[in-house]
Amino acid sequence: MRYYSLLFFFFLCSFLQAQISGRVFIDANNNGLYDLSEKGVANVCISDGFTVVQTNVDGLFTLSPQADSRFLFMTTPFGYFAANGHYLKLQDSTLSTLDFPLQHDPHQQKDFLDFIQITDTETSIYGTWIDNVRNFSRANKSSFIMHTGDICYEDGMRFHAQQVNSKLMGRPVYYTVGNHDLVKGAYGEQMFESLFGPSYYSFEAGPAHFVVTPMWNGDYKPSYTKDQVIAWLKQDLLLKGKDKPLIFINHDFDIGSDYVLRGERDSIDLKHFNLKAWLFGHWHDNFVWNDIENDVKIVSSNAPNKGGIDHAVEQFLHIKLTGAGIASITPRYTNLRSHVKIAKPVLTENKLKLHAIAYDSDRPIKNVSASILDAERNLLSTFDLSAVSDWAWEGHTREDINRDRYVELQVNYVNGEYDIRREYFGENKKMPSMDLIWTSNLESNIWKAGPLLHGGKVYAATIDDAGNGKAAIIALNAATGKQIWRFNTKNSVKQKMRIAAGILVTTDVEGNVYALDAETGALIWQKELHLGRTLPNYMSAGALQDNVYYTGFGSYLSALDLQTGQLLWKNRDWNGGQAMPGELYATATSLITGANWNSLFLHDRRTGKLLWSKKDEGIRFRSSGIAMDGQHLFVAGLNTLFVLDEPSGKEIRKHTFSEDFKSMGSPLVHDDLLVVPTGNCGIMAVDKQSLEKRWHFTTRESLIYTSSYTSPERHELVATVESAVVPFKDYFVFGGSDGFLYMVDRRGKLIAELEIGAPILGDPFIADDEIFITDFAGNVHRIHFKS
Repeated sequence: MRYYSLLFFFFLCSFLQAQISGRVFIDANNNGLYDLSEKGVANVCISDGFTVVQTNVDGLFTLSPQADSRFLFMTTPFGYFAANGHYLKLQDSTLSTLDFPLQHDPHQQKDFLDFIQITDTETSIYGTWIDNVRNFSRANKSSFIMHTGDICYEDGMRFHAQQVNSKLMGRPVYYTVGNHDLVKGAYGEQMFESLFGPSYYSFEAGPAHFVVTPMWNGDYKPSYTKDQVIAWLKQDLLLKGKDKPLIFINHDFDIGSDYVLRGERDSIDLKHFNLKAWLFGHWHDNFVWNDIENDVKIVSSNAPNKGGIDHAVEQFLHIKLTGAGIASITPRYTNLRSHVKIAKPVLTENKLKLHAIAYDSDRPIKNVSASILDAERNLLSTFDLSAVSDWAWEGHTREDINRDRYVELQVNYVNGEYDIRREYFGENKKMPSMDLIWTSNLESNIWKAGPLLHGGKVYAATIDDAGNGKAAIIALNAATGKQIWRFNTKNSVKQKMRIAAGILVTTDVEGNVYALDAETGALIWQKELHLGRTLPNYMSAGALQDNVYYTGFGSYLSALDLQTGQLLWKNRDWNGGQAMPGELYATATSLITGANWNSLFLHDRRTGKLLWSKKDEGIRFRSSGIAMDGQHLFVAGLNTLFVLDEPSGKEIRKHTFSEDFKSMGSPLVHDDLLVVPTGNCGIMAVDKQSLEKRWHFTTRESLIYTSSYTSPERHELVATVESAVVPFKDYFVFGGSDGFLYMVDRRGKLIAELEIGAPILGDPFIADDEIFITDFAGNVHRIHFKS
């Protein structure tokens, strides 16, 4: 047999430019070899990366490979998966045939498809996210797992080939070339090809045709060109069914708004081939844009194992397709197992309202039910809870809880497993100093846009990282938590809103500015800053001063009249980077802003002229806003605190720490202290003058990972605080990514804490003894502090 394999290889090498032949067949006995009784599959596309041919009625094909061909690959047809993989290496001396065995995929349907997207994992360390993706895809019978690039570098690619492959994941795993997957070798993609196969290819699954294309450039120069890929793509798409949706895969969204892919000499208009979606990563953000005009969904995801550059939460995407395109996208947050929390029941309108948090990264939840038991654990009543967001559940009962009562919660998973939690509520329970008054859920996640209290109303905004139409600005009655009005936005409002002169103003991630009547929610004016641009998405909180609203970054950093939306000035002095996820800051004369990967900038607030910029020693990677004291700017870099002179930008002093300051929460100047949230270890207070550390308060492990590149993979504490620290009487109040609301004194000693059960990213708003907070589960809470 070895002799015949070598003979075949010699023949193949000798006649590589002559015709070669093979077959595609249904491998009924699963032995990987063609048997005479097994049926061939017709009209399957076969390519060497240059030429595309189809199999005949018996599943046979012939093809004349180009001299530069390194692979023979198959467009796996609908209803099947490639038993031995979708490609063959033409220079492989162990090959005895050029056949492609297929097996039926019971998870595919003609008019429906379920699959998983992961991206930018960039690791050689085994993490829980791998188990989460594997177990979730199995539980949902997902057809395949698509990795959209940056695997990354040599160690990362070797690790993924060994640990995140089709065999171990239990479903086909496809890979895309990212910029960090182009590494040193004879050509940039050489190592990728040795582990994962061709750098561009296609396959069919469910009702759709998928095309996977490589990053056009990266750390090392690839051997392929865009013109080469376009030439192959034209042949591939001409053989695609006209009405079949096209799902385009690349590591980046590297195409114009006309969806024409252009090389140096050639081009192809993807709209002519029923383009329905473009899936990518690269930006380390969570962002979906619905291009309504062209009926295309643009889908960008952060990695499943770490916080994003713009502090996007770690996730993978669960995507469902129909013949019309993407039907739904569900983000799945990793590293959570049996996360269940019962909130204090609240009596409203003679009914007991129970809120709960229930989430599991692996196991979809089937249903949640609650039981009320008396002091002797006798059952009094049972009722079901309904999902009001991806984390939050709520239900009602008329059972009196003012006496000794237990609440028991049962969470049932689709795989038959369950969790039970029991909590005592009643007269004998020690009442906390922070007492929950009401909770209202807004039906989608909340980032940092809220709460904002004004005129008896609480304002907050929801995010929709999946493009499912759930992004909105909502006003609640501050006394009761009941919704007063709701305004739907085009995309997520992730950062703080501002209010003045009865106008609520904010900007969504697409760069759309909304000015609403704060009383009624009616739109006063709306302005698009991006002018058609979608990336990078906008993440900074605007500033409002003297009825001028400052928002945007780079070439669309703008000053707008609050009343009319009239453009007063637009930045012309700098561009590039990504919008930092903190907030802009306006002084009497200046506007201070910045961009991640770029600089801290100070502009003349009235003219927009850039006065100075600073990017050294970690300031270019700044995540938070700034604090002011007189003419001194307090700025947090990666792990260094700076004091700068406002007029000149001159450095007055600095201090470097072991702590990581990658937090969206702005520093707080309070008396003689500078209090700073951190990305990995709670909050820290330093002396305002010397910047020497005074004290440190460490929170618990984060429930989600948002601070840039923080990850549980290193098995070190990640205690992120994205909330700003707010002064209250003699105390400081802040929320943690661990799901707790904290109150500490001026020496950093814990005074009170309240477990909410979901990450608190937004800044608390305090009025008298009432504390208003929002959480990632989409809840707005009113909490009373008892001194």
